[in-house]
Amino acid sequence: MKHLFIINPHAGKYDRSHEIREKVARVMEGRGKDYEILVTQYAGHGREEVRRAAELGEPLRVYACGGDGTLNECVVGAAGAPNAAVTHYPTGSGNDFIRMFGPDTCRFHDLEALLDAPQESLDLIDCNGHLALNVCSVGFDARIGLGAADFKKLPLVSGSMAYQLSALRTILQGIHRPYRVELDGEVLAHKEFTLLCACNGRYYGGGFNPSTTALPDDGALDFVIIKAVSRLTILALIGTYAKGGAKEIPQIILRRGRELKIICREPEMVNLDGERVDLSELSIRLSAKKVNFFFPEGTHYDPARRGRVLEKTR
Repeated sequence: MKHLFIINPHAGKYDRSHEIREKVARVMEGRGKDYEILVTQYAGHGREEVRRAAELGEPLRVYACGGDGTLNECVVGAAGAPNAAVTHYPTGSGNDFIRMFGPDTCRFHDLEALLDAPQESLDLIDCNGHLALNVCSVGFDARIGLGAADFKKLPLVSGSMAYQLSALRTILQGIHRPYRVELDGEVLAHKEFTLLCACNGRYYGGGFNPSTTALPDDGALDFVIIKAVSRLTILALIGTYAKGGAKEIPQIILRRGRELKIICREPEMVNLDGERVDLSELSIRLSAKKVNFFFPEGTHYDPARRGRVLEKTR
């Protein structure tokens, strides 16, 4: 088994690559493991290296040492490779995908707990050929999430505060835009929308919880669609939405399905696990590819399955 550590030196507030290198060396050399550490040099570098390693065909475990963007790169690199599996060693500001492990999320900070851990095969979101593990969104929330990077490097600004500042700016700039929206073949009657979100995971945007029921292995996506609302309405609703209360908000359409098609008047920022692509026509659906994801024994993304011992892959 080869263990590949992909370190993003730009994740979080400061470069932690030296600290992570020392920790990895201490843990892996003590166990006599075959491992490699790679510090990414540019956007997409992690994806390229993981794909290269996976294509060798040998058993491979990848540790995404960074934020959700780093995890996305590693997942995309390993997508569709049965010999490869990915996990998250979180050093970013959001680390949203693993939030659904609930009180056990902190265990992802323990490298010892990740070694020889159980794994499961997870679904992926496909947006015009771009893959995401967690969430794909367009509209108000995408502009907030992608705009948060402008605030993350400011002194004394935490990850959650960066999203809050980005939300305030986005509210002032404008809430809703015209889209043509089709959900599993049904064209929605509304002409303008505030937010359109496809959930494979349950958290994004620094802890927002749009879907409380999404599971990344159930062969379906949870779609969260907010019709056009005013600034005052979004200010009143955003707290409820963030805390998982979408079902309580009448302006929100909640559906489980397989494909969401969106036509925009002009190219829009699309959020794929915190990564940005600009598109004017989108098809968001389940990918034919899956990815293996491993996590500390006894933890689970499905609350009903926490504490169970799963089969280990060694």
